[in-house]
Amino acid sequence: MDIYEYVRNLNAQPEIFPDMLEYAEAHHVPIMDADALGVLKHYMKLAGVRHVLEVGTAIGYSAMHMLSVDQDVDVVTIEKDEAAHSRANIFFEQHGLAGRVRSLLGDAKEIPLEALGGEPFDLLFIDASKGNNRRFYERYMPLVKPGGLIIVDNILLRGLVTEEAITSRGTRRMKEKVDGFNRMIAESDASSAFLPVGDGLLVITKDKEGEHR
Repeated sequence: MDIYEYVRNLNAQPEIFPDMLEYAEAHHVPIMDADALGVLKHYMKLAGVRHVLEVGTAIGYSAMHMLSVDQDVDVVTIEKDEAAHSRANIFFEQHGLAGRVRSLLGDAKEIPLEALGGEPFDLLFIDASKGNNRRFYERYMPLVKPGGLIIVDNILLRGLVTEEAITSRGTRRMKEKVDGFNRMIAESDASSAFLPVGDGLLVITKDKEGEHR
């Protein structure tokens, strides 16, 4: 056992949505790693997050866990795949949480911002097409309140960000985009932390002046 596995085991928590986990595993739906999910929820508690914008619903697994942090949490979530969007809505209904979710079907690069509602968000959670992290960040960061959080999942691409011998042009391009976004944040004045949990989490705090530092 290496130290990362040791820490993962210490962070392990009982699954509170086993039906969703089983569905994801049976249908090969990528979902957030448990240790990264625990860190996300911990940051939500520390920051008192109540209003969340999620880019990339998939089947609603992360959204459900974010809703579980506090009964006052609500989530606006965007998904472009119609089948995933429909499945997520079924889960929201089955668990009695549909009233706390605004589930939108559409491309997050294009969906009208007016559809998201007028309130600023406490948290922007980006977990969609990895090559578009920068586009999503630049489009939605202005909607986050000063002092709010931006959290991005899968910033390590299962190790591909450090891999040089990538033969697939598409995979290499995605790696370059993810690595480029990571380095842009690291080299900016953003208040940020790159965390080696799950497939990598990037946590950014929007400063009190309304930008990042």
